[in-house]
Amino acid sequence: MNDAATDPLTEIRHEIDRIDEAMHRLLMERGAVIDRLVAIKRTSETGSAFRPAREADMMRRLAARHEGRLPLATAEHLWRTIIATFTHVQAPFALHVEQGSDALAMHDLARFHVGFDVPLVGHTTPARVVEAVARSSGDLGLARIDADAASAWWDGLGADGPRIMARLPFLPAEGHPAPTPALVIARPAGGAASCEATVWAIGDEDGPDAALPAEAETLSAVRRGGKAVARLVAAPGVEPPTPYARPVGGYACPAG
Repeated sequence: MNDAATDPLTEIRHEIDRIDEAMHRLLMERGAVIDRLVAIKRTSETGSAFRPAREADMMRRLAARHEGRLPLATAEHLWRTIIATFTHVQAPFALHVEQGSDALAMHDLARFHVGFDVPLVGHTTPARVVEAVARSSGDLGLARIDADAASAWWDGLGADGPRIMARLPFLPAEGHPAPTPALVIARPAGGAASCEATVWAIGDEDGPDAALPAEAETLSAVRRGGKAVARLVAAPGVEPPTPYARPVGGYACPAG
């Protein structure tokens, strides 16, 4: 009698091998579907292949069905890497990352969300990130949400240029491995943008420290003499929070 054949540990390892092979085959099948998608979408359209509204829907469904021993953050990282890698296969892009004082944390945030196939390009300021994305045809940018900004770097956003497209982390939780709050910047293509929350640039036209609606959130501000002379503000919907507010993007609201 072959004891190995009835060893429960051996049976479990065989089951794990079967699952691993099935996952690999499904990833290859996904790659074949992406090849068909690329063939269909070959156009002269410029802009990022990043689809934040679709990704937000995928992440919400992932979180809703998740259970068991595997940490949700691990599942999120795996799915994010798969999504970013296949997006990169569709249309190669780089991720421009603000470094500044939190360079290591921003690097961790970037790699958590795009894996290691997407190249990272570091920049000293968020304004340089915006400039790099503006010069590209489909690159993304990552700028830290800093309550006290040195300059109104968001002045380079909006109109026909780059816009804020997402807010990270999308599935925030205590102990998240990449918790640094940041904004994703891209040149949107087609109907890629999500506007559950619209992001607005508010300058001195509205007066320093102009009152905001209760539901508005100040993401970042430039202060002079103790007063906010320029602000980056997010608010639900599309109604301007002040008379002279200028839209510079939007994002799907983070889960939870």
